[in-house]
Amino acid sequence: MQNGAQIEYDYSVAKAFTFATILFGIIGMTIGVVLAFQLAFPQLNNLAGEYGTFSRLRPLHTNGVAFGFALSGIFAGWYYISQRVLKVSLKESPFLMAIAKLHFVLYFITILLAVVTLFMGITTSKEYAELEWPLDILVVVWWVLWGISIFGLIGIRRERTLYISLWYFIATFISVAMLYLFNNMEVPTALVSGYGSWIHSVSMYSGTNDALVQWWYGHNAVAFVFTTPIIAMIYYFLPKESGQNVYSYKLSILEIGRASCRERVSSPV
Repeated sequence: MQNGAQIEYDYSVAKAFTFATILFGIIGMTIGVVLAFQLAFPQLNNLAGEYGTFSRLRPLHTNGVAFGFALSGIFAGWYYISQRVLKVSLKESPFLMAIAKLHFVLYFITILLAVVTLFMGITTSKEYAELEWPLDILVVVWWVLWGISIFGLIGIRRERTLYISLWYFIATFISVAMLYLFNNMEVPTALVSGYGSWIHSVSMYSGTNDALVQWWYGHNAVAFVFTTPIIAMIYYFLPKESGQNVYSYKLSILEIGRASCRERVSSPV
Protein backbone atom coordinates (compact mmCIF):
# COMPACT_ATOMS: atom_id res chain seq x y z
CA MET A 1 0.00 0.00 0.00
CA GLN A 2 1.26 3.46 -0.88
CA ASN A 3 1.79 6.05 1.78
CA GLY A 4 0.85 9.72 1.44
CA ALA A 5 4.30 10.79 0.23
CA GLN A 6 4.18 8.39 -2.73
CA ILE A 7 0.72 9.29 -4.00
CA GLU A 8 0.65 11.41 -7.13
CA TYR A 9 -2.48 13.50 -6.78
CA ASP A 10 -4.29 14.55 -9.95
CA TYR A 11 -5.39 18.18 -9.82
CA SER A 12 -6.53 18.53 -13.45
CA VAL A 13 -10.23 18.74 -12.58
CA ALA A 14 -9.52 21.02 -9.61
CA LYS A 15 -7.58 23.35 -11.93
CA ALA A 16 -10.42 23.35 -14.48
CA PHE A 17 -12.92 24.37 -11.80
CA THR A 18 -10.46 27.00 -10.52
CA PHE A 19 -10.27 28.62 -13.96
CA ALA A 20 -14.07 28.52 -14.14
CA THR A 21 -14.19 30.21 -10.72
CA ILE A 22 -12.05 33.07 -12.01
CA LEU A 23 -14.04 33.39 -15.26
CA PHE A 24 -17.50 33.38 -13.71
CA GLY A 25 -16.31 35.56 -10.84
CA ILE A 26 -15.15 38.26 -13.26
CA ILE A 27 -18.36 38.08 -15.30
CA GLY A 28 -20.72 37.99 -12.31
CA MET A 29 -19.00 40.77 -10.38
CA THR A 30 -18.66 42.98 -13.46
CA ILE A 31 -22.40 42.73 -14.01
CA GLY A 32 -22.84 43.56 -10.31
CA VAL A 33 -20.85 46.78 -10.77
CA VAL A 34 -23.04 47.70 -13.76
CA LEU A 35 -26.15 47.11 -11.65
CA ALA A 36 -24.77 49.32 -8.89
CA PHE A 37 -24.25 52.14 -11.39
CA GLN A 38 -27.79 51.63 -12.70
CA LEU A 39 -29.16 52.18 -9.20
CA ALA A 40 -27.18 55.41 -8.93
CA PHE A 41 -27.85 56.51 -12.51
CA PRO A 42 -31.23 55.06 -13.65
CA GLN A 43 -30.75 56.35 -17.20
CA LEU A 44 -28.17 53.59 -17.72
CA ASN A 45 -31.09 51.14 -17.89
CA ASN A 46 -31.82 52.43 -21.40
CA LEU A 47 -28.41 51.88 -22.98
CA ALA A 48 -29.11 48.40 -24.43
CA GLY A 49 -32.88 48.23 -24.61
CA GLU A 50 -34.55 45.35 -22.76
CA TYR A 51 -31.25 43.43 -22.54
CA GLY A 52 -29.59 46.11 -20.44
CA THR A 53 -32.27 46.73 -17.84
CA PHE A 54 -31.74 46.09 -14.14
CA SER A 55 -34.40 43.38 -14.07
CA ARG A 56 -32.76 41.50 -16.95
CA LEU A 57 -29.20 41.75 -15.62
CA ARG A 58 -29.78 41.04 -11.93
CA PRO A 59 -30.50 37.29 -12.35
CA LEU A 60 -27.28 37.07 -14.38
CA HIS A 61 -25.39 38.66 -11.49
CA THR A 62 -26.92 36.57 -8.68
CA ASN A 63 -26.70 33.26 -10.55
CA GLY A 64 -23.26 34.06 -11.94
CA VAL A 65 -21.85 34.77 -8.50
CA ALA A 66 -23.75 32.13 -6.52
CA PHE A 67 -23.79 29.20 -8.92
CA GLY A 68 -20.96 30.17 -11.26
CA PHE A 69 -18.29 31.72 -9.06
CA ALA A 70 -19.10 30.12 -5.69
CA LEU A 71 -19.95 26.61 -6.87
CA SER A 72 -16.92 26.45 -9.15
CA GLY A 73 -14.73 27.31 -6.17
CA ILE A 74 -16.48 24.71 -4.03
CA PHE A 75 -15.96 21.98 -6.61
CA ALA A 76 -12.34 23.03 -7.09
CA GLY A 77 -11.88 22.82 -3.31
CA TRP A 78 -13.47 19.37 -3.22
CA TYR A 79 -11.31 17.87 -5.96
CA TYR A 80 -8.21 19.24 -4.25
CA ILE A 81 -8.95 18.62 -0.58
CA SER A 82 -10.65 15.22 -0.91
CA GLN A 83 -7.66 13.51 -2.50
CA ARG A 84 -5.27 14.78 0.17
CA VAL A 85 -7.35 14.00 3.26
CA LEU A 86 -8.48 10.61 1.91
CA LYS A 87 -4.95 9.70 0.74
CA VAL A 88 -6.13 8.62 -2.70
CA SER A 89 -5.63 10.01 -6.19
CA LEU A 90 -8.32 10.42 -8.82
CA LYS A 91 -6.03 8.81 -11.39
CA GLU A 92 -6.18 5.55 -9.43
CA SER A 93 -9.79 5.14 -10.54
CA PRO A 94 -10.44 5.69 -14.27
CA PHE A 95 -14.18 5.56 -13.54
CA LEU A 96 -14.07 8.35 -10.93
CA MET A 97 -11.76 10.39 -13.16
CA ALA A 98 -14.28 10.11 -16.01
CA ILE A 99 -17.09 11.08 -13.61
CA ALA A 100 -15.12 14.14 -12.44
CA LYS A 101 -14.42 15.30 -16.00
CA LEU A 102 -18.03 14.76 -17.05
CA HIS A 103 -19.08 16.68 -13.95
CA PHE A 104 -17.02 19.68 -15.06
CA VAL A 105 -18.17 19.57 -18.69
CA LEU A 106 -21.89 19.36 -17.85
CA TYR A 107 -21.54 22.00 -15.16
CA PHE A 108 -19.78 24.41 -17.51
CA ILE A 109 -22.36 23.85 -20.26
CA THR A 110 -25.19 24.45 -17.77
CA ILE A 111 -23.74 27.77 -16.61
CA LEU A 112 -23.23 28.92 -20.22
CA LEU A 113 -26.83 27.97 -21.09
CA ALA A 114 -28.01 29.75 -17.94
CA VAL A 115 -26.27 32.94 -19.05
CA VAL A 116 -27.90 32.76 -22.49
CA THR A 117 -31.43 31.95 -21.28
CA LEU A 118 -31.42 34.50 -18.46
CA PHE A 119 -30.07 37.17 -20.80
CA MET A 120 -32.97 36.36 -23.16
CA GLY A 121 -35.44 36.75 -20.30
CA ILE A 122 -36.32 33.05 -20.09
CA THR A 123 -36.86 32.61 -16.36
CA THR A 124 -39.21 31.12 -13.78
CA SER A 125 -39.09 34.51 -11.95
CA LYS A 126 -38.19 32.74 -8.67
CA GLU A 127 -35.07 34.28 -7.15
CA TYR A 128 -32.05 31.94 -7.04
CA ALA A 129 -34.21 29.40 -8.90
CA GLU A 130 -34.70 31.22 -12.21
CA LEU A 131 -33.57 28.37 -14.46
CA GLU A 132 -36.28 26.63 -16.46
CA TRP A 133 -36.91 22.90 -16.28
CA PRO A 134 -34.47 21.66 -18.99
CA LEU A 135 -31.59 23.31 -17.15
CA ASP A 136 -32.92 22.02 -13.83
CA ILE A 137 -32.55 18.50 -15.19
CA LEU A 138 -28.94 19.23 -16.18
CA VAL A 139 -28.27 20.57 -12.69
CA VAL A 140 -29.63 17.38 -11.13
CA VAL A 141 -27.45 15.24 -13.43
CA TRP A 142 -24.14 16.90 -12.56
CA TRP A 143 -25.09 17.15 -8.88
CA VAL A 144 -25.57 13.37 -8.87
CA LEU A 145 -22.18 13.03 -10.58
CA TRP A 146 -20.64 15.05 -7.76
CA GLY A 147 -22.28 12.71 -5.26
CA ILE A 148 -20.77 9.71 -7.07
CA SER A 149 -17.39 11.43 -6.84
CA ILE A 150 -17.81 12.14 -3.13
CA PHE A 151 -18.86 8.67 -2.04
CA GLY A 152 -16.71 6.95 -4.66
CA LEU A 153 -13.52 8.54 -3.36
CA ILE A 154 -14.57 7.83 0.22
CA GLY A 155 -15.13 4.21 -0.78
CA ILE A 156 -11.54 3.72 -2.02
CA ARG A 157 -9.81 5.86 0.63
CA ARG A 158 -6.68 4.82 2.51
CA GLU A 159 -7.29 7.15 5.45
CA ARG A 160 -9.86 5.55 7.73
CA THR A 161 -10.86 8.71 9.59
CA LEU A 162 -13.07 11.09 7.66
CA TYR A 163 -11.64 14.56 8.22
CA ILE A 164 -14.03 17.33 9.29
CA SER A 165 -14.04 19.00 5.88
CA LEU A 166 -15.53 15.89 4.28
CA TRP A 167 -18.55 15.94 6.58
CA TYR A 168 -19.29 19.52 5.54
CA PHE A 169 -19.03 18.62 1.85
CA ILE A 170 -21.39 15.68 2.43
CA ALA A 171 -23.82 17.99 4.26
CA THR A 172 -23.69 20.41 1.33
CA PHE A 173 -24.40 17.67 -1.20
CA ILE A 174 -27.37 16.18 0.66
CA SER A 175 -28.95 19.48 1.76
CA VAL A 176 -28.74 21.29 -1.57
CA ALA A 177 -30.07 18.20 -3.36
CA MET A 178 -33.14 18.14 -1.12
CA LEU A 179 -33.69 21.90 -1.38
CA TYR A 180 -33.28 22.04 -5.14
CA LEU A 181 -35.54 19.08 -5.89
CA PHE A 182 -38.41 20.23 -3.70
CA ASN A 183 -38.32 23.87 -4.80
CA ASN A 184 -37.96 23.20 -8.51
CA MET A 185 -40.89 20.84 -8.96
CA GLU A 186 -42.38 22.30 -12.12
CA VAL A 187 -44.92 21.38 -14.77
CA PRO A 188 -43.84 22.10 -18.40
CA THR A 189 -46.74 24.15 -19.75
CA ALA A 190 -46.70 22.91 -23.36
CA LEU A 191 -46.45 19.25 -22.38
CA VAL A 192 -49.53 19.49 -20.18
CA SER A 193 -51.77 22.01 -21.92
CA GLY A 194 -50.46 21.96 -25.48
CA TYR A 195 -50.09 25.74 -25.39
CA GLY A 196 -47.16 28.07 -24.87
CA SER A 197 -43.43 27.62 -25.23
CA TRP A 198 -41.92 24.16 -24.67
CA ILE A 199 -39.35 25.64 -22.28
CA HIS A 200 -41.90 27.44 -20.09
CA SER A 201 -43.13 25.87 -16.86
CA VAL A 202 -45.28 26.60 -13.85
CA SER A 203 -44.61 25.63 -10.25
CA MET A 204 -46.38 22.61 -8.77
CA TYR A 205 -47.14 24.78 -5.74
CA SER A 206 -49.54 27.69 -5.73
CA GLY A 207 -50.00 30.93 -3.85
CA THR A 208 -48.50 31.19 -0.40
CA ASN A 209 -47.31 27.56 -0.56
CA ASP A 210 -45.12 28.46 -3.52
CA ALA A 211 -43.74 31.49 -1.68
CA LEU A 212 -43.03 29.46 1.47
CA VAL A 213 -41.23 26.69 -0.40
CA GLN A 214 -39.31 29.22 -2.52
CA TRP A 215 -37.86 31.05 0.45
CA TRP A 216 -37.32 27.89 2.43
CA TYR A 217 -35.11 27.02 -0.52
CA GLY A 218 -33.72 30.54 -1.02
CA HIS A 219 -32.41 31.11 2.49
CA ASN A 220 -31.15 27.57 3.01
CA ALA A 221 -29.55 27.43 -0.42
CA VAL A 222 -27.52 30.47 0.56
CA ALA A 223 -26.59 28.75 3.82
CA PHE A 224 -25.52 25.49 2.21
CA VAL A 225 -23.75 27.07 -0.77
CA PHE A 226 -22.05 29.99 0.95
CA THR A 227 -21.54 28.50 4.42
CA THR A 228 -21.00 24.75 4.85
CA PRO A 229 -18.61 24.17 1.91
CA ILE A 230 -16.69 27.32 2.84
CA ILE A 231 -16.34 25.98 6.38
CA ALA A 232 -15.09 22.73 4.84
CA MET A 233 -12.33 24.61 3.04
CA ILE A 234 -11.52 26.72 6.11
CA TYR A 235 -11.10 23.57 8.21
CA TYR A 236 -8.51 22.33 5.74
CA PHE A 237 -6.61 25.43 4.65
CA LEU A 238 -6.59 27.51 7.87
CA PRO A 239 -4.98 24.88 10.17
CA LYS A 240 -2.64 23.87 7.35
CA GLU A 241 -1.42 27.41 6.65
CA SER A 242 -1.37 28.57 10.29
CA GLY A 243 0.32 25.44 11.61
CA GLN A 244 -2.31 25.15 14.38
CA ASN A 245 -4.25 21.91 14.83
CA VAL A 246 -8.03 21.80 15.12
CA TYR A 247 -9.00 22.26 18.77
CA SER A 248 -11.36 19.28 18.99
CA TYR A 249 -12.14 16.87 16.17
CA LYS A 250 -15.21 15.35 17.87
CA LEU A 251 -16.61 18.74 18.80
CA SER A 252 -16.08 20.12 15.31
CA ILE A 253 -18.20 17.35 13.77
CA LEU A 254 -21.14 18.31 15.99
CA GLU A 255 -20.73 22.03 15.30
CA ILE A 256 -23.40 23.60 13.12
CA GLY A 257 -22.89 27.34 13.46
CA ARG A 258 -20.43 29.77 11.92
CA ALA A 259 -19.61 31.35 15.28
CA SER A 260 -18.49 28.06 16.80
CA CYS A 261 -16.51 27.38 13.63
CA ARG A 262 -14.51 30.57 14.18
CA GLU A 263 -13.84 29.58 17.79
CA ARG A 264 -12.64 26.11 16.88
CA VAL A 265 -10.28 26.87 14.04
CA SER A 266 -8.69 29.77 15.88
CA SER A 267 -7.97 27.81 19.03
CA PRO A 268 -4.50 26.29 19.47
CA VAL A 269 -4.02 22.70 20.56
